Amino acid sequence: MKNILYAFLLISTGFFVISCTDEGDSGPPTVEVISPEANEVFQIGSTINMKFRFKDDYGVRFYSYQFFHETANIPGEFKNRKDIEINVPSNEFEVSPSVIIPTMTYDSIPTAIGNYTLRVIAVDWYNNQEVVDTPIKIEPSNLNK
Repeated sequence: MKNILYAFLLISTGFFVISCTDEGDSGPPTVEVISPEANEVFQIGSTINMKFRFKDDYGVRFYSYQFFHETANIPGEFKNRKDIEINVPSNEFEVSPSVIIPTMTYDSIPTAIGNYTLRVIAVDWYNNQEVVDTPIKIEPSNLNK
């Protein structure tokens, strides 16, 4: 009886080890920033319409986008970040969020003009990550000229 039990444990362990050798997905998702285009210029008070395309063989689990100034923590920096969890694996999809560039920041400082980065991050179900940065520029509005 012990021999049968040991044989069963040995065979079960072998099947378990073999099934665990599948490495899964080793590549990160593909992130395409369709809009805005690199170095596109926006005015304070205008809307930035974005469009992103995500692809992954095993599905994207999470994506985020954020804006930040080239000079970290500059007074009046326009900061915006949005994190989105995907509850159902999706191999390919597009999203079209938008954000308004405020005339003043949350602490009542006029929004800083200059060079900004739009950063888009995607993470798949195996925690592989892709980061895509797109430079943009924010200028004063036409109303202030």
